[in-house]
Amino acid sequence: MDRTVVVIAAHAFEARAAAGVGQGMSKEPWGRWMLYRGEMWDVPLAVIRCGPGKVAAAAAAQAAVQYLEPVLFVTFGVAGASDPDLDAGTMVVPESVVDVALAELSDLPVSIPFQFVTHEQLRIKLLEVPGTVAGNLLCWEGQIASATNRPALMKDLTGALPVDWESSAVAQIADMWDVPWAALKVVSDHGESDRLRRVAAVAKRPLQWAAETMRRGCMSFLEGVVGSEWESQDTMDSSSENSEACQ
Repeated sequence: MDRTVVVIAAHAFEARAAAGVGQGMSKEPWGRWMLYRGEMWDVPLAVIRCGPGKVAAAAAAQAAVQYLEPVLFVTFGVAGASDPDLDAGTMVVPESVVDVALAELSDLPVSIPFQFVTHEQLRIKLLEVPGTVAGNLLCWEGQIASATNRPALMKDLTGALPVDWESSAVAQIADMWDVPWAALKVVSDHGESDRLRRVAAVAKRPLQWAAETMRRGCMSFLEGVVGSEWESQDTMDSSSENSEACQ
């Protein structure tokens, strides 16, 4: 398999953590972004540091589709959470990503998708790694607390609810091109005034373990994909041999 595991991270410290689980990684500018390339076991790995925001993330994901042939996408990094009971360092694997701004357009006379479901098998493999918890991810480019102050939106969402800025954009590009995708987010803060200090603390060991979690989950998922491809190829070869024998 020569298609690439593509990880999209907003910030440099997130991208460095993700690239840290690769082998033979190189680093080079890629337009305005930074691209880390190497291998994760024998699978090509690319980590894109895209910068914050949905536009940057969508552009990076689309460029990856065109030039990197992604076998899967993972949006990776830290995220805030409004629930103080959700401890910093918690690794959340969301069932879906909800774009809060798009959800607020539900009164328009057209249907606008705002909730994007992660790939089930990839999500399951990530959740099988010890230390992860299930939940949903809110995508909202604003204050953390304001994203969850929407009772109508929150009533159907269960589990941990971290908030990031980029994942809904990557989800839409992945869905457009039928690329499996998931998110792995480490809770960093709850919107406190000293949140930058809290982010810096999480950016060390917790984020490094999250990167290892991502590696284990992705490789477990890909082993299943490769096995399915081998079975499919064996079936095709057998059919071809039977067809030739009948001629």
